[in-house]
Amino acid sequence: MGFQPKRPWFSICLAVCLGMWGTVPSTTAADRVTLDDDPGEPRVYEVSTKLEVAGKIFPQPGAKSALPLKVSAGFRLRERRTEGTGRQAQSLRSIRHYEQAGASITAGNQVSNVSLREDARLILAEGSDTGVELSSPSLPLKIEELELLRTAGDSLFVSALLPREAVETGDSWKPAAWVLPAWTGIEAVEKSSLSCSLARLDTRLAQIRFQGEVIGAVFGAAAKVTVEGEVEFDVALRQWSKLTLRQSEKRAVGTVSPGLDVLATVETVRGLAKSEQRLSAANLKGVPLVSNDATKLVVFEAPLWNLRFYHSRQWHLLNQNSDSATLRFVEKGDLLAQCTLKRLPDAEPGEHVSEQVFRSDIEKTLDKNLEKLVQAERITAANMYTYRVVAKGSIKTTNDKDEEVLQPMLWHYYLVADPRGRQLAIVFTFTPEHAERFANRDLELIGNLEFFQTNTPSEVRPTEVRGVGQPRNRKAP
Repeated sequence: MGFQPKRPWFSICLAVCLGMWGTVPSTTAADRVTLDDDPGEPRVYEVSTKLEVAGKIFPQPGAKSALPLKVSAGFRLRERRTEGTGRQAQSLRSIRHYEQAGASITAGNQVSNVSLREDARLILAEGSDTGVELSSPSLPLKIEELELLRTAGDSLFVSALLPREAVETGDSWKPAAWVLPAWTGIEAVEKSSLSCSLARLDTRLAQIRFQGEVIGAVFGAAAKVTVEGEVEFDVALRQWSKLTLRQSEKRAVGTVSPGLDVLATVETVRGLAKSEQRLSAANLKGVPLVSNDATKLVVFEAPLWNLRFYHSRQWHLLNQNSDSATLRFVEKGDLLAQCTLKRLPDAEPGEHVSEQVFRSDIEKTLDKNLEKLVQAERITAANMYTYRVVAKGSIKTTNDKDEEVLQPMLWHYYLVADPRGRQLAIVFTFTPEHAERFANRDLELIGNLEFFQTNTPSEVRPTEVRGVGQPRNRKAP
């Protein structure tokens, strides 16, 4: 009897081959798959995002004004997709409940911490041509809350990166032209390109790589944004499950925003929620899932002044300190007006700065820039004294050729006081050519001013906002 190996080499090779074959996924490079993130039934997702930003911020033009900038933010939320109201970006919409939303911001030597109020944690996210529009069905958001939630790589737009047709490993495609400008918040687009490719595919996971660049403007300031990253798609559950994004932005100093030279890194993990807590059909019954004029308002608060007012999102806060604040009104990238509020010393209850003194102070302030006081009138308001003075004049400025010219100007001054003697001086500044476009927006803002009773402002629901879009009736003094 000859030699018999315990296991012939052929059997060993066959076993090895079979073992190797058993590790190969059934989805091969020759297979095509549809990566569809909309399964047709409502789902609630748990979304967790970490954001880090590093670079420089430029409060003024020029390299000498640069300040080091560092941002560290974290978000944890539940999100439920809802039906959009249009095509392209407007087809994207979700309702969210934030369990955590906060950021630590260091600009130069100044450190600030921002978080979302408990009452404002239910958020409606709506796609638009210029980014994601965020509002709360519960109450108007603060300016700093809007800035906190407007982060690079918002999860609402990730599904727009997915291919519209079945793909296989190595395939590439270009998302719709609107995707990158909307995702990055670029308004006036000069040039944009975005490409995606399927880098990996098996029975469990599809990995998509993307890169792009968009050049345009934000609030009239030139901007360039580049993006690159990966999206992981859970093939079995038919949902994207992870986003890794690196986004760099260079932005010039604008009329309402500082310059930027920053790099943002984003990591978002997304999975099916274990429960629909806060976002079930029962919880959302009666909740408006489309924003309206009231929920889109922004609330400005100055607790040290006991002052609050509501304004449209076309007003942008430029600065605020203990006794003054400045906002600017921008429409379609054009700066139409500036509003400056100045806290005045309290008067005796029922008293205020006299109208004669107010007019005299205006004349002294404008000095040689003043041509004449065009109008002076008292405006009727419930429980609030309001006096308006319209002034006409000009200021020296430079044109596109760097030549000194006189620019005609209009100033609308307001003296506002409540029965307790708390008072403000407010001035709206704009050019005559912008007067028609600016219209009565100064009266709209003045109509929403209110002094609250304590240093702890109480929350006001959108339905309680007074005089939204309605100027007060006026009468001559």
